[in-house]
Amino acid sequence: MINEKELDNIRKFATPSRETGYTRSIYSYPAKFLSRLPRELIKTFTQEGDQICDPFVGGGTTGLEAMLLNRQFFGYDINPFALLISRVKTAYVSKVNLQKTLEIILRDIDLSRVPTSNFLDSIDKLCLGPLLSNEINKIASIVKTSNFNTNLQDFFNLALIHVVKIVGRRDFEERKNWQYQSIIPMFNRKCNKMIDAVSSLPHSVQYPPKLFLGSNHNMDIPDHHIDFILTSPPYLEVDVEYQHIQIQRRSIKKSKRTNFISHLLETKPLPKKDLCWSGKGGNSYWMNLENSLNECYRILKPNHYMCLWTGFKKKEDQAKLISLIERVTFNMVETISIPQSNNRAASSRSTHHTRDTRMFKQDSIFILRN
Repeated sequence: MINEKELDNIRKFATPSRETGYTRSIYSYPAKFLSRLPRELIKTFTQEGDQICDPFVGGGTTGLEAMLLNRQFFGYDINPFALLISRVKTAYVSKVNLQKTLEIILRDIDLSRVPTSNFLDSIDKLCLGPLLSNEINKIASIVKTSNFNTNLQDFFNLALIHVVKIVGRRDFEERKNWQYQSIIPMFNRKCNKMIDAVSSLPHSVQYPPKLFLGSNHNMDIPDHHIDFILTSPPYLEVDVEYQHIQIQRRSIKKSKRTNFISHLLETKPLPKKDLCWSGKGGNSYWMNLENSLNECYRILKPNHYMCLWTGFKKKEDQAKLISLIERVTFNMVETISIPQSNNRAASSRSTHHTRDTRMFKQDSIFILRN
């Protein structure tokens, strides 16, 4: 049983803080799972060699912390982009190999006049302009057609996605002559930051994370196999861009969600209803969550713990979650509040935009036992 001292220690780590160290900050996944609290939860509820599962793997935070703490990890997600981030965050690649590959890409950008593939649609190109569009397609084409291994392709694809995310922001258009400014220097800087992060990971690990593309309603994990589950499901009635990049251009009154990531990864775009569990009246959300919780109950060892991080717009929705937890026959051990932060880099749902999100003023960690 968890004791009061351990609960107090968990509460101490519940305050949002800036991500540092290893690959924790290489990409900010939407509604991200902050690392220092998961790390403390893993240390509290498991021992080295134990098996941890995150059925909503998202940006790979739980997998990274489990790997660094020498735990076995199983991660599931239906979003190929989530698995891309998770792979990059948990795979060591030598600094020399990364730097040599970056040199090849930068050299080939200069040599190549016409991209071999097109990853942007006509509206993307209209919003980004001819120079940015051409450079994005060039980099993506080089990474796709060159003889790079999977780790290298993943790394440079993620770096490019980050750059597209930045140039798509509405404040990027405020830069003077932005449409005539090459993104190559930005891509180079991002790659070098990521190189330092990825090459700082352990050269070898006893338990490489196991990542699976698929639904957590039917995980390929034996009954009562997992020592600890730590996860964060989608927020109810919150439109999160899990697989898209928003491109906004005030000058031409355009705002769109590009399918660039899907084109880059050669996957079909997933509908919002699948990624966010959106549906009329929220029924789809609760049905999906119940299926996920039932599967978590099945794979968790008896008398072991699951921690669920989420937040709601209305108190009655939080009460509905608690009722659902009881119906699945989990025991509620404790609820710990996680306050919001005005630090954009430190909060899963920050208040830096100074607007009312209509959400609770905090998320919560629900500590359950089966």
